[in-house]
Amino acid sequence: MADMPRHWYEDYERGRPGYPEQVVDLAELAPTATALDLAAGTGKLTRQLVSRIAHVVAVEPDPDMRRLLVAGCPAVDVKDGTAEQLPLTDDAVDGVFVAQAFHWFDNEPALMEIARVLRPGGVLVVMWNVATGSAVPSITAVEELLSPLWPRDSGFPLDMTSGDWAPRAWDLPIAKRTFNPICEARLANPQAVDAQGLVAFFGSMGWVGSLPDEKWQPLVDAMTSHLSASEYVLPWQTRVQWTRLRATI
Repeated sequence: MADMPRHWYEDYERGRPGYPEQVVDLAELAPTATALDLAAGTGKLTRQLVSRIAHVVAVEPDPDMRRLLVAGCPAVDVKDGTAEQLPLTDDAVDGVFVAQAFHWFDNEPALMEIARVLRPGGVLVVMWNVATGSAVPSITAVEELLSPLWPRDSGFPLDMTSGDWAPRAWDLPIAKRTFNPICEARLANPQAVDAQGLVAFFGSMGWVGSLPDEKWQPLVDAMTSHLSASEYVLPWQTRVQWTRLRATI
């Protein structure tokens, strides 16, 4: 991400979907709690946490992500750090939220750090968005335009991960002895965007955003020329897994 052009971060903020309000409810945190948004990105989930929880800390390693995070969440304590080396003291938070980022972590050290900063009985909530169908109205023309660039192992272009992706960290011995059994939920999360928002969504894909400007701008213009509707609905589903720190480890 550090090598991405500046417009990629703006596209990420504008084009990527947020999360249903229920993801905060699942944690069952008191309004007076302290929560950590880990790998907070541009602050999509952070803004939801701030509206519901009194004290929010956001940790994000990418400086350009943090630039947008600070601008959008001025009341949040934003820190530079990683899941494997959290800049927090022991027993610092009641809940840890990870949105669309858990697959980037080194699982064992990340779980150790999360357990370290959680208070006894604290909750860990992991979530990610997947597509459950095609956009409405159809964007077939844009898909065909992107097809030559589209990495074949990335799945359908609207699918940010694989629909079958799920954290494998829970199978680790440290997870089984440190955390309670996993709870799961699947929440409808449709995203309505205008043409510029849809172009930004595709622009937020690394394989588009990393193009040199002389190729990126004509591609953006071509995508825009194929989009005439005032609104497009992307059929996301948010998949959530959550667990609590065991009383005794």
